[in-house]
Amino acid sequence: MVSHHKISLKKHPNLPLRFNSDGTFKILQVADMHYGTGSTRCRDVLSSEFEWCSDLNTTLFLNRMIDAEKPDFIAFTGDNIFGPSTNDAAESLFKAFGPAMASRLPWAAVLGNHDQESTMTRQELMSFISLMDYSLSQPNPLTQDPTKQVVTEIDGFGNYDLRVWGPSGSCLANQTIFNLFFLDSGDRADGQELCWHDSSKFHIVRAHSEEMFSVYGMPTCYSNSLIHTLER
Repeated sequence: MVSHHKISLKKHPNLPLRFNSDGTFKILQVADMHYGTGSTRCRDVLSSEFEWCSDLNTTLFLNRMIDAEKPDFIAFTGDNIFGPSTNDAAESLFKAFGPAMASRLPWAAVLGNHDQESTMTRQELMSFISLMDYSLSQPNPLTQDPTKQVVTEIDGFGNYDLRVWGPSGSCLANQTIFNLFFLDSGDRADGQELCWHDSSKFHIVRAHSEEMFSVYGMPTCYSNSLIHTLER
């Protein structure tokens, strides 16, 4: 799956995710980078721009956005790499997510419909992404059942939720007040053009709502879903 990449221990972000004392939690969402090798030329640009436009424009733009917005969290929502443009998916992932790792900010990702078109399967991609520095991505959601490590009945890879807690020192410091649901919209559905979500994805939402009710006496908290493709 991976060749000529040195082995190192994963660097972890500061956890848990928390709102700031001013009540803010800024998310920088990045979609459809379609990253290739780092020198892959841009597509769908003016002919006068083609000669100098490459993946590096994406890298520079992402670095600028991180510096300008100063987010608390970065969310990548699919087509992070463009499989047909690279023969080394691992190397492309390192380059695509490089600015996020360099920022030392917590980040997470889901896949789109082009990520797996190179040298890794969707399962391999999500497993690899979950091991990258400062990544909070998960190949499959964890369970509360000590006899089972992950939920296996959910279709796809990269279906999970991340919880954001209240500000430190506040009355909400020990409570989840915002939830991020990352859902895998898949590759192709029965040969159709667009990807889709089946009912198994709602297992995560339902399980979270049940837990919130049992722990806090409330049906759910404010939530947001991060996905690549909405419907067929």
